[in-house]
Amino acid sequence: MNFLLLVTIFFLTTIIFITYFFIKINQKLKRDSEKLKIENHILKQYKNAIDESNIVSIGDLQGNIIYVNDKFCEVTLYTREEILNKPHNLLKGENTKEVFTNLWETIRSKKVWHGVLKNKKKNGEFYYVNSTIMPILDENNEIFEYIAIRHEITELIHKSNELEKNLREDLLTKKGNRYKLLEDISLSSKPYLALLDINRFSEINDFYGHNVGDKVLKNIAKIIKEQVPDNYILYRVYSDEFAVLVDNESKENFIKNIKQISENISSKPIKINNRELYIQITYNISFEDKENLIETANMIKKYSKTNKNIAIYDKSLELEKIYEKNIFWTLKIKKALEEDKIVPYYQAIYNLKTEKIEKYESLIRLIDDNNLPISPYYFLDISKKSKQYLKLTKRVIRKSFEYFKDKNFEFSVNLTIKDIKNHEVSSFIIEKLKEHNLASKVVFEIVESEGIDNFEEINSFIDRVKELGCKIAIDDFGSGYSNFEYLIKLNADYIKIDGSLIKDILVNKNNQEIVITIVDFAKRQGFKTIAEFVSSKEIFEKVKELGIDYAQGYYISEPKPDILTIA
Repeated sequence: MNFLLLVTIFFLTTIIFITYFFIKINQKLKRDSEKLKIENHILKQYKNAIDESNIVSIGDLQGNIIYVNDKFCEVTLYTREEILNKPHNLLKGENTKEVFTNLWETIRSKKVWHGVLKNKKKNGEFYYVNSTIMPILDENNEIFEYIAIRHEITELIHKSNELEKNLREDLLTKKGNRYKLLEDISLSSKPYLALLDINRFSEINDFYGHNVGDKVLKNIAKIIKEQVPDNYILYRVYSDEFAVLVDNESKENFIKNIKQISENISSKPIKINNRELYIQITYNISFEDKENLIETANMIKKYSKTNKNIAIYDKSLELEKIYEKNIFWTLKIKKALEEDKIVPYYQAIYNLKTEKIEKYESLIRLIDDNNLPISPYYFLDISKKSKQYLKLTKRVIRKSFEYFKDKNFEFSVNLTIKDIKNHEVSSFIIEKLKEHNLASKVVFEIVESEGIDNFEEINSFIDRVKELGCKIAIDDFGSGYSNFEYLIKLNADYIKIDGSLIKDILVNKNNQEIVITIVDFAKRQGFKTIAEFVSSKEIFEKVKELGIDYAQGYYISEPKPDILTIA
């Protein structure tokens, strides 16, 4: 009897335990189910957010498309039925073989690929996408499919191309401008250069008006273009100054042809508004290496004003002086570093919306023996040649950081691409940012006109400093190498519009159009714009009228050693 009682109790206890166990499991399953529902709901919202703004597709291991979202169909004009189970190269545009080789090597090695692709729609139209392609791994860490998330940037590319054209083309004559000349020289193997000036052109403008002056310039450009051989390239580099560039030509032929153009133009009048105007052309030629081609052409241009029979640059005229100058400044820089006379000067940056000075730019100065500041124009290039440039950079960074650590202003320091690539400098910057804990105040201005051949290396630095709280500005934007893609790839916060565009903005329509294009793009992309070289009230009002966010220049304040004197 006792045994049966014990067995009964045991079974009852077991049943109660099992029932309790299942109740708990059921409760957990319900909780997990509710949690899963909530997570799925959130994930669905994330997916919807991605689908609203991005082109999404999934591909199998062979590159065939197995999923597309609505945005994909909307942009490509393909229906799902038309595109599913088809290879991705159905969208192939005009990308190089190297791009796709790099793409597949990257994702097959289980890494993420980033880049811009030119694809083709169903109707044959091309479109551009900023693409991120990522391998999806299974539980064994093996790739089983690929996901591509793209953002269309066709308008961005077209705007960039438009700006590129405007930056390289003279609006009046439709010939290349100075930036285009610089670019073509760099791409040449053995270039020769001639500068052609219209004598006393200002008198034509003063006497007949700018309308007639513009027609003279267009006519002269047309005449020169008609008379030079096809391999000669014509540019309008400044006001009444033209340039002719040729690659791999004999010196004798080049001199003969340029001389003939000058004589032809001077020998007969040109007709403007039923008036006959006699135009005299002066020419100067340089055959020096391409790094010094423009500089030496300008040298002989200045020299020939007092030496009328000299039109061709000769090394013996200036090289000795240049050598002496280099030695002088090399020693001067060395001494300034030793005596701690390399210092930052600070120039105010004015917010055109709040009407307050809110930022400063740190600008390098060398203090001479008379305690006067010397502009970097005189010594910065020579510091690079004499291997002292990195010391100057570090000196300005250190002093600027120390100066602003207890001040409530954002400030910027200039960095070249070489600075960023230099491990010593980049490590020094990170160290000083952490030491002074002022990253939120720092803006790094990158001189974009140098060009960038390795975005991955540059972006690695930018990501590090932005994680700490710094901001990025693209300096000298519009200086000839501008590319809207730079701004996206470099994750910029500010665009500093090049001073060469701003200083002539009241008289140069081409400059104004370029600035309008930059400002329009910046507003739509969320970048802030800063106008440099604001030197007068008239320019100040113009940049304000164009919707630029900040102004910097001598009208606001000249650079000074202490912001307290100008804030």
